[in-house]
Amino acid sequence: MKWIALAALMTATACISETEESAEMKGSETCDPAAFEFLIGQPKEALEGITTPEMVRVLGEHAAMTMDHRPERLNVFHDDEGTIIRITCG
Repeated sequence: MKWIALAALMTATACISETEESAEMKGSETCDPAAFEFLIGQPKEALEGITTPEMVRVLGEHAAMTMDHRPERLNVFHDDEGTIIRITCG
């Protein structure tokens, strides 16, 4: 009986590790909009827990923003409801 419980525990642990690992693998440490396309249509809170570049700017669709160009910066645009609509670099 102990072996069955131990096997179940090991299987559950393997599933948890796999889920955490795959969550960390989403995104990119560099600004690559294609790596973040899966976020389009999701709430802006979906950015939490994924790999992102060091510089990330989250903006409303019509928000004022600085015009300095930083190719390593990820820009995430959302609509009034907070749904991500566009992702760019700069």
